[in-house]
Amino acid sequence: MAVELDVFVGNTTLIDEEVYRLWLDGYSVSDAVTIRIQNGVLEQTDATPDVLESDTMDHYRTFQMLERLLHSPPKLVNQLLLQIPPPMQCVLIESYYTFDEVFVREVLGKKLSKGTKKDLDDVSVKTGVTLKSCRRQPGV
Repeated sequence: MAVELDVFVGNTTLIDEEVYRLWLDGYSVSDAVTIRIQNGVLEQTDATPDVLESDTMDHYRTFQMLERLLHSPPKLVNQLLLQIPPPMQCVLIESYYTFDEVFVREVLGKKLSKGTKKDLDDVSVKTGVTLKSCRRQPGV
């Protein structure tokens, strides 16, 4: 029985801003891979779809580890687990706390309460913003 294992080793944590945006927008790994393929990343890198999927999955794991730190930006800046250059830390924080315009237009003026939060499914469908991204929006 052959077991396949993908290993990525490095000192500085490399962040692909396109993949980060897809993660913030709430896309699954498979959807993100499809979007990246449509954007022509395979032709630009001469990678295979399997390598692209492994790369995307690796980024998603990194973002999931970083998410708890993004809830408190000073923790991200002072953490020692991942070596992320300060300019990239700023990009991560700013992007995480950026509003989706279409989402904001939909909820603007509504009192955010537990009842409104339950309606995020409807807001997600109406705006086309994924539910995960709706939940990520600051203040929700």
